Amino acid sequence: MALRRASAAVVLLALAVLPGCAAQKAPAPAPSSSAVPVSSPPPPAQTLAPSQQRNERIRGMLYTAGCTSNSCVQAYFACLDGYLTGEPCQFFRDHPPPP
Repeated sequence: MALRRASAAVVLLALAVLPGCAAQKAPAPAPSSSAVPVSSPPPPAQTLAPSQQRNERIRGMLYTAGCTSNSCVQAYFACLDGYLTGEPCQFFRDHPPPP
């Protein structure tokens, strides 16, 4: 008997809440023609450390050599750093890093 009352209360609560969820919102006002777009200032120029500059040169060389996937770039740098050896490093051996 208590279970029926509890389930009836849940059903009544759901029926009371659901119509509010389906209420339509008022349409948004049309943008005025006098609105001026706001432009943000460009981010400040950042200078890269020498090791970062070298990595960017290597990454550019990789893209021109056809190594465009993320996994290829990661494997190249892993071979460069000595974390990976063997067959996956064949591309690294064929295309040594620039000075």
